Amino acid sequence: MGIKEKKAAVRAEMSAFRIRPAERAAASAAICERLRAREEFCSAGTVLLYAPLPDELDVLPLMSDTKRFCFPRYQADRVYAAAWVERVEALVAGQFGILEPPDEATEIPASEVDLVVVPGLAFGKDCHRLGRGRGFYDRWLTELAGYKIGVGYDHQLIETVPREDHDVQLDGVATPSCWVHAS
Repeated sequence: MGIKEKKAAVRAEMSAFRIRPAERAAASAAICERLRAREEFCSAGTVLLYAPLPDELDVLPLMSDTKRFCFPRYQADRVYAAAWVERVEALVAGQFGILEPPDEATEIPASEVDLVVVPGLAFGKDCHRLGRGRGFYDRWLTELAGYKIGVGYDHQLIETVPREDHDVQLDGVATPSCWVHAS
């Protein structure tokens, strides 16, 4: 079985999990607490979050007025840019129906992002991630200067994820019950 087939198999396995709303809420609260306790979060001035899909951990409660929070904004040619918003309510439905900053939101240079909170379908204990298969985050992660933390449910942390040369290793992975550092 080739890498693409292995990735597809892991994606199918992870997509088969059904998380109840109460489980999502508890896991999201735990991940936010875990991240708030990390030095990487405490010392960050600019944090790149993501607007969660219904099956992803909700990291939006991390937003406060003590940091500058930005979110991915889809641009042409399968590229993202970070843009700053003061409130979650400022996010609008983007290209794929995912909430993102509006066009008038101020773009933040990749070099100014101190911490990147990254979603995924699966994460390896070596801090590699498996996304949804479009490659947007992997291309973008190479440009972002900040510490990169993958966040997922406990079942999404597996021994290894299939990867290719272009897949980017994160600096750490957080789940509601554990933390893993890249070696």
